Amino acid sequence: MDDQLNYNDVPAGENISYEHLLFYLEQGREIEFVYNGNEYFISNSSEGRAIWDGKARISSGISNNYITLIESTNIEGIPLIDLIKQNQINITTVF
Repeated sequence: MDDQLNYNDVPAGENISYEHLLFYLEQGREIEFVYNGNEYFISNSSEGRAIWDGKARISSGISNNYITLIESTNIEGIPLIDLIKQNQINITTVF
């Protein structure tokens, strides 16, 4: 990924590039984001990653492959990977 060293934490409510998000996921970071007024969370545990809408898991399972996870998880019928690439999500927190 280009310019990895230039990726700083983003201010709340901002968009980040697909590559920037992948960088955070590769680091093992957890990410909260908002899409269409709803808050979501990409978790990272010893079992793997999952995507949550509040307390409900919306990803089909828990995966160690974060790219497959964001490709296979739909939010309001749209693959999360497409929402990210189209800058449709706003990052609220990066842990």
